[in-house]
Amino acid sequence: MKRILSILAAAIACTVAGAQTIDDILGQVGENNLTLKALQQQLDAGADANLAEARLEGPEVEFGYLFGEDGRRRHDFGVSQSFDFGALTGARKRLALGQNELLALEYRASRRDILTQARKLVYRIINCNALIAEYTRRADNARAVEQAYRSGYEKGEFSVIDYRKAAVGLAEAEGTLRLCEVERDGLLAELKNLNGGEDIVITACEQETVLLPGSFGLWLEQASGKSSALEYVRTSTSTSEKQLKLSRSEAFPSLSVGYKSEVVPGEGFRGVSVGVSIPLWSAGKKISSAKKQLEAARLAEQDALVQFRTNAENLYEKAAGLAESAAGYALLTDSDEGLRDLQKALDSGQMSLLDYMNEISYFYSSRELALQTQLEYLLAVADLMALEM
Repeated sequence: MKRILSILAAAIACTVAGAQTIDDILGQVGENNLTLKALQQQLDAGADANLAEARLEGPEVEFGYLFGEDGRRRHDFGVSQSFDFGALTGARKRLALGQNELLALEYRASRRDILTQARKLVYRIINCNALIAEYTRRADNARAVEQAYRSGYEKGEFSVIDYRKAAVGLAEAEGTLRLCEVERDGLLAELKNLNGGEDIVITACEQETVLLPGSFGLWLEQASGKSSALEYVRTSTSTSEKQLKLSRSEAFPSLSVGYKSEVVPGEGFRGVSVGVSIPLWSAGKKISSAKKQLEAARLAEQDALVQFRTNAENLYEKAAGLAESAAGYALLTDSDEGLRDLQKALDSGQMSLLDYMNEISYFYSSRELALQTQLEYLLAVADLMALEM
C-alpha cells in the first residue's frame, strides 16, 4: 500500500508546498469553531443541571400567624427535611454522573463530525489546487498552440477552421481553469466558517500520504475501543442500569423529619415531626419502564456493534480498491513524455490539429481521473478515521 501511494503522489506532485499540515489545520478548527464552543457551554450547563437534580430537596419552612374570634393570636412555625433512598444510597448521583458522561460523548461526536468535515474540505481544496496547477499548464499549452495557428492563419499557412479549433481549445482550457478556481474559493469559504470566521490559507497541491492500516482485524479492535459512537451506546446501557437501580430505590417510602411549634397566649407546643411518603401508585410503573429502557439500550448496543463492523469493513474495502485504481492511473500518467511526443508530431505536421486535440484530451482525462481517484480514496480514509474518534 505504501508503494501504491508513493507512486500516486509522484504522479500528481506540484511545485507548491503548503506551510501547514492537516493536523495543524484541524487543531485550529477545533479551537476556533463556534459550534463546538456553544456545545461546550451547553455541556457544562447540562452537567450542572444533572448534578443539581441528584441532590436532596431543600428544607421546607412554614410560618403561620393566626387570628382567633376572641382576639387571641396563634403563632405556628415548622421546618422539615425530606430524605429519599435514591439520594441517601447515592443512586441518584451515580445516574447523574452517567448522564454527564453521555453529554460528554455527544460533544465528542459533534467534534468528530466537524473535524471530519474540515478534513474532507482540506482534501478537496488540495485537490482543487492540483487541478488548478494542471489546468494552468493546459491553458499555457493551448495558448501556445492558438498563437502558432493564429500566426500561421495570418500568413496563409492554416485555414480559418484550424485556427478556430485552436481558439476553442484555448477558451475551453481557460474556462475550466476559472471554474476550478471558483470551486476552490467556495471550499475555502466553507472551511473559514468551520474555523470561526478565521481565514485558512492552503497552497499545497500535493496530498499528504495517508496509509491504510495493514491489518483490518487489529485496526478494528483498536477502533472499537476508541469510537465515541460505541462508547456512547455502552454508556447508555450503563446509565439505563443505573436508572433501574434508582427506580427500585424510589419504590421505598421517603422520610421527612422536622421541628414544629405552636404558640398561643398562655401556652405553647413544640416538638419533632416525622412523615412518610409511600409511592403506592407510581413505583411499579417506573420500575417496569426502567426495565424496558434497559432492554432497549442493550439491543441498541448490539445493533451499533454490528453496524460499526459492517461500515468499517465496507469503507476499508472501498479505500483499498480506490488505492489500487489510483496506482494504475498513476503509472499511466507518471511522465510527460506522451505530451511531448504529441507536441512534436503536431509541430512536424505528422498529425492534424483535430487529431492532436483528441489525443491530448485522453491524456488529460487520465490525469484528472488519477486526481479524482486519489481524492475519493482520501475521503474514504477520512470516514475510516472518523470511526476512531
